[in-house]
Amino acid sequence: MEKKNIYMPMKARISRSEALSRDVKLFELALPERFDYLPGQFVMLSLWGKGEVPISITSTPGRSEGIEVCVRAVGQVTSAITSLSEGDTLWVRGPYGRPFPTKPETADILIVTGGIGIVPLRPLIELLLSDRKSYRHLDIIYGSRNPSEVLFAEEASKWEEKGAKLILTVDTCDTDDWKGCTGVVTDHLGKAEVDFKDCTAYICGPPPMIQASMRDLSLMGMPDERIITTLEAHMKCGVGKCGHCYSGGRLICDDGPVFTYEEIKRYNLRPGMDLLD
Repeated sequence: MEKKNIYMPMKARISRSEALSRDVKLFELALPERFDYLPGQFVMLSLWGKGEVPISITSTPGRSEGIEVCVRAVGQVTSAITSLSEGDTLWVRGPYGRPFPTKPETADILIVTGGIGIVPLRPLIELLLSDRKSYRHLDIIYGSRNPSEVLFAEEASKWEEKGAKLILTVDTCDTDDWKGCTGVVTDHLGKAEVDFKDCTAYICGPPPMIQASMRDLSLMGMPDERIITTLEAHMKCGVGKCGHCYSGGRLICDDGPVFTYEEIKRYNLRPGMDLLD
């Protein structure tokens, strides 16, 4: 069997496009061949003449033939990608990276996320909820800057119906219709019903939120090896060859992007390394 060229992208067609907020778009990509992946892995998306960027996969494995990705317009490449529409094409390499552990051996699970950090956690949440009876508590604390930037709001309400406890919070609120909480996610860690000493936490979001959440959960008694997050980096190859994402003796793209808090401290890694395009 011919070995797959890890650098060779495949041409993908946008079969569906949906604006989730003023600067975030969800794309469903139809691919020319089978594409196996796990929650937490990423792809390299590219447009000829524009460049290439690492983007988390946000679809749930096994539920469709293609994949879903969420892109926020923050630079030249991502702005070009978010300008695309249904029927347009782009290029995909992957999947790459170390995925989330999907069968934690603890009684409880806690998801802590902020902003676009919900994107890589979305498929993990779906898989965990499909095995909901295996866990005593599954709590989700999800923060956004304001109500208009809550991504997947309708799905989040369905997570509650499937047995998750959902705590939605926003930094600021300028509407009377908001029924959730206010404040940063770390303000609400104490509302989780989990046993912090017998719990696995998955964290993804802005760097300050990641750092504060890991620190606080550790201080609340959660074992560092049970505190799991993703690190972003300025990746070029995505396969551990170019060294652009090197930190603390590790390559974020290949050894990660998923790491435990214990590993982050042991290797002196930088949570939320700048993601540039």
